[in-house]
Amino acid sequence: MKAAVLTEYGVPRFADHEDPTGAEGIELLRVEAATINAVDIAIASGGHYLSPRTLPVIAGIEGGGVTADGRRVYFSLPRAPFGSMAEFAPVPVGNLIDIPDTLDFGTAATLGNAGLAGSMPLVEGAHLKAGESVVILGGTGVVGRIAVQAACLLGAGSITVVGRDRQALEATLELGATGVVAAGSPEDDLTAAIRDASGGVDVILDYTWGTVALAALRAGNRGVRSIQIGDRAGADITIPAQLMRALGATVAGFMPIHHGPQAVADAYRRVSDWAAEGKLRIEYEEVPLSDVEKAWSRASSVRHKLVLAP
Repeated sequence: MKAAVLTEYGVPRFADHEDPTGAEGIELLRVEAATINAVDIAIASGGHYLSPRTLPVIAGIEGGGVTADGRRVYFSLPRAPFGSMAEFAPVPVGNLIDIPDTLDFGTAATLGNAGLAGSMPLVEGAHLKAGESVVILGGTGVVGRIAVQAACLLGAGSITVVGRDRQALEATLELGATGVVAAGSPEDDLTAAIRDASGGVDVILDYTWGTVALAALRAGNRGVRSIQIGDRAGADITIPAQLMRALGATVAGFMPIHHGPQAVADAYRRVSDWAAEGKLRIEYEEVPLSDVEKAWSRASSVRHKLVLAP
């Protein structure tokens, strides 16, 4: 079969690969769509804790496909050395989630890694209550734009997006954001801007870390909860102990797997139902699997998901 094959760390290439075979507890899927995620690029680089130790392998952690008996499913983590970026994928049956009949495969695939990272931190992480103010740090990309819409659907009182691209920030207002703040100011100025835009912060979705995260915490109301998801603005910060005590603040690291497979499945069904009902706008570009190398080089510079179609 044809696949995106990684023969050395870096960029996978469109090539022939042996077909997967069946096994107990494994479903052989015909792949219809496979996303390119930041984690896929990190894994392929060889420096991620999930990076393969032996090559070749097929790239890709998730996608949308069809089972032998015709089920339309979202799938994740195919059995190594196979990945999602191929014509067929062997996937543990526990890693399959049925998708609504009206949902296209590109949307279904995008709602996996990105949809979970955009919605689960609000529900399973922060336990957002209706009327609370949400600040989304680094909220102009695929995940952040889903988070804006999820916060709106969950009844947030205000939704403030912090980012560096002014045009991308303004675009989030069309999705439900109530205010935007341009990052890059000194920390005190950024704190004041976040406080003014949000009215005081109850929940922080933090895709950046770094000094931006500290500025947002300083703008927090009592009991502010910061959910730490990414570290694009820096891996280390120092949070004053007095700030934590004065606000009764909490900072919690987040990954979907920490909440268990049932919570992940429930969260996926929640966002896929929203999308099927037209409540969630998902932006992706379909690219032929044969163009995987070009797509790989573009993935980190676009604000929509690139989806490979075998």
